[in-house]
Amino acid sequence: MEDISKIRQQINKLSKDRWLLTRKILQPGKLLTASFYERFTKCGSPNCKCAKGELHGPFYWIYQNKKGKKFISTSCVSDKINEAKLCSDNYKNFKESWSRIKKIDEEIDDLIGKIQYLSEVDAQEFTRKKGETRGRKQKKSNTSVE
Repeated sequence: MEDISKIRQQINKLSKDRWLLTRKILQPGKLLTASFYERFTKCGSPNCKCAKGELHGPFYWIYQNKKGKKFISTSCVSDKINEAKLCSDNYKNFKESWSRIKKIDEEIDDLIGKIQYLSEVDAQEFTRKKGETRGRKQKKSNTSVE
């Protein structure tokens, strides 16, 4: 049987972790709700360096999918590349932190359920034992059966 004290300690640790994650998502910075990535391509010319494996690029792309509508930008404005990458990374970290918070909430819920289970007492302790009479007298019926 697990010790309730150990369960409380686990809940306390998870609560601290949750608070740190919550603080992170309360000040996420600018969020680009899209993926930012580098892409290298081949041009198709047989005499080009890319035909020998040295691809052209990197070209910076932004991929966004909102409510089933895909938006793809084949290029990112050159003076916004660093900011776009930072904002995309912020969004990724935000989503990961939020996901971890949800998982911690489930873990805490399970641990609280264990505390309840370990703390429960049998209802039989509070009921009358066999052979004991009820606390009040039974009334006699005035009707007679003939």
